[in-house]
Amino acid sequence: MPFDALLAPPEPRTLAQALGDRCIAPVEWTHLAAHKQSQLTRFQPGFWQRHEAWLPIALVGSIGCMAVSGGLTRAVAPWDISTWGIGSFGELLSWLPTLILMGSFALLILFGVFRGRAGAEWQERGVLPEELDRLGVPDEISVTARTLARDLPDAELVLGELIEDAVVLDPYLIVQYDDQVACLGIWDDRGVIARADFDPGLMRRRGWP
Repeated sequence: MPFDALLAPPEPRTLAQALGDRCIAPVEWTHLAAHKQSQLTRFQPGFWQRHEAWLPIALVGSIGCMAVSGGLTRAVAPWDISTWGIGSFGELLSWLPTLILMGSFALLILFGVFRGRAGAEWQERGVLPEELDRLGVPDEISVTARTLARDLPDAELVLGELIEDAVVLDPYLIVQYDDQVACLGIWDDRGVIARADFDPGLMRRRGWP
């Protein structure tokens, strides 16, 4: 019947159609994948986190070295100047290597050699359009995200965050709708790294200025 087309429900839009209608080109997935891998490499676990089995061996070995060095020093420095009123000089020398080794370990810990950095991992979570400003999403990315959220009310915004010791590094924002996904932007504390932008080719085909 001629009115069937008017009564039929409209065909649902896809994410690709919504992006095309706005002449928006999302961030390439290869760009996002390369960025994620490079950041995981950059923030990999610390030396002692990657070689945990060696840390107890090194600590036990250092205690053994301190005991041996103390015994050797006591054997080669048996003299006593307690009559001077300052105690046994040999006793003092026997503890000197121990104090030096302990001081060395303190310096190594201070300069991060024994840093227990566990490395970083990417985590994703859904966010609402009204949360984007509070989460620090740059304006040029959040505007695109809100526009798509209005065009596709059932779409989900997903924030990806690189987490290292509870610190958030290098976030990115993607949009999911049905089985389609698009990356809207990547940024860090210095600014935007990549973002979805107007596609000049689509704009010319649609006659946009």
